[in-house]
Amino acid sequence: MSNLMAKLLLILLSLITFSAYSCQLDIRLQHYSPESTKSTSNDWFGIDIDLTEALLNEVQCNFNILEIPWARALLMLATGEIDILINVSKTHEREQLYYFIGPIRNEEIVFATYKSLNYNLTKIDDILGLDKPIAIQRNAYYGEALQRIINNEKYKELFVHVPSNEIKLKLLKRGRISGFLEAKRNVIHGINNDEIFAGVWFPALIFHKNPVYFALSKKSISVEFKQRISAGFERLVTQGKVKAIVLKHQ
Repeated sequence: MSNLMAKLLLILLSLITFSAYSCQLDIRLQHYSPESTKSTSNDWFGIDIDLTEALLNEVQCNFNILEIPWARALLMLATGEIDILINVSKTHEREQLYYFIGPIRNEEIVFATYKSLNYNLTKIDDILGLDKPIAIQRNAYYGEALQRIINNEKYKELFVHVPSNEIKLKLLKRGRISGFLEAKRNVIHGINNDEIFAGVWFPALIFHKNPVYFALSKKSISVEFKQRISAGFERLVTQGKVKAIVLKHQ
């Protein structure tokens, strides 16, 4: 084989390798402990970055982090402006727009409020008797039973739809809401680690429990690429790496 042919073959092999094993994806994170914490030096910590980094390293992809509120991120995922979103609940409507990889772990939703307000909630319908609205994350999914109430025009005044989690606490502090719906692990972390949660408490009632997933945009991720990422996730599960990351952050 001539030197020229050998060089051309090396170039061709390099291009094939780059095409098969290199990629650049846009992911969404937002500074909100304990899921994701951004340091003053712009480094990210928390379960979301650990899980995402493990998955994308497994499939040999680099990534850019975009800081976007949840509701906007779901819209951008649907249009392909971002590629991957973590902690997404699977619904029939969302399955038309996103591929789902997982499940990653289970999520429990509770009602966070001030203990001094003495709200005694033992079943979901008890929220209908609250004296102030409940703050909920815009475009979040809270399970079929609660979604029926949220989507009922009769009860639209019962809910305040907010774009970010930080606003929920501000509204509670100002006395504008009775409380807010949030992942149980986030509320516990806040109570134990953040003074802004002083006096916050939650009843034992679990409003919704379901697995959460990585969601991939069907606009920007091909079926073949989705299969590659799915296979990578299964390898992480088999190796015990997903479980180890989840346990590390409990």
